Amino acid sequence: MKRFTRLTVFVSAAALALVVVATAAASYTPSMGIFQATYKPAGAGTVLISLAQERADDPTARIVIYAPPGYKATLTQAPGTQIGSVIADVQVLDLSTNPIALSGPVKVDSPANWTAQANLCTPGVVPEAVWTLNAGVAGQTNIIPVFVTHTAGAEAAFSSAKMTVCFRDPTLPQNDPRRSPNGTKFLDAAFSVKGVFTNSSSAGNQLWRSLFTPYTPGTGAPNAAGTREAQGIAPSPYSVSIKRVRARRGFLRFAGIVNVAGSLPSGTGLALYAGVKGKNGVTFKKVASTRARKGKYVFNRRLPRKITYFFVERPPTLAACASPLVSCTTAIVSNTISKVVKVAPPRKRRR
Repeated sequence: MKRFTRLTVFVSAAALALVVVATAAASYTPSMGIFQATYKPAGAGTVLISLAQERADDPTARIVIYAPPGYKATLTQAPGTQIGSVIADVQVLDLSTNPIALSGPVKVDSPANWTAQANLCTPGVVPEAVWTLNAGVAGQTNIIPVFVTHTAGAEAAFSSAKMTVCFRDPTLPQNDPRRSPNGTKFLDAAFSVKGVFTNSSSAGNQLWRSLFTPYTPGTGAPNAAGTREAQGIAPSPYSVSIKRVRARRGFLRFAGIVNVAGSLPSGTGLALYAGVKGKNGVTFKKVASTRARKGKYVFNRRLPRKITYFFVERPPTLAACASPLVSCTTAIVSNTISKVVKVAPPRKRRR
């Protein structure tokens, strides 16, 4: 069952990434979404961070991601340890304006291997850890360092740790050494880390923040005045339960409760996903939707003709930005998913 739980994490992450991309508009309006494997106070599990900008936006120079205050960050993993995975879309402007999909592992590296890059990306701040996003396609890998440290001073008032990533300007002339390789432009990425974050012990909405700074195109100079904030809201506690209950012959019935930051809301949208095993594992798709009433929901379906796996998601939603540091473009409330339920088709009656 753990294997299928991991599958639902990535299905949910893909849905979250689509919402993040969809909220971006034609100006520089980046967005961020957060998916946590657990939203229990003081709980620990995989955290997935999804970041995006629109193709028409100016290229991004720098992104700083802040974990909420009260979260604990363990930054002592040994170099070479794989702590997660990354999927991303980029443009390679020397070839085409069409997006290219990349994927690969997230690994821990020694900060000593990235001293020069850290001095440029996080001047005056020595990173406690470096994660590398090894995003590649067709045997070619782009290694993007993420510089990680606990926050201090003014930043500690609204965060516990920060992750910083920098990009080169793809709009510079091809002979400029500051230009990104092949004119590569960041569009979106979703990367996961496991064994790093422990949730705050406090209940309520936990606020993840990110600051995106664009380039002034063609100059190689970051446009500090154009910096925008995007927020991700992770309710705590936050869960969707699922249980198969009695149904009439030939049908399937699921019931459960959605808990959002300790409340049992009415009107909250929920989606039912179903998947069957194929050559590449289980492929899930949305098969029904409903709304909770005082936190309770019900789904009715015909019994499947083959072994099918089901789970329920409370999809990501948009919200108002909360106390932004700079002009804020989007705030996305995280999604959460239930456990996976296996359903076998009814036995054929003997004649």
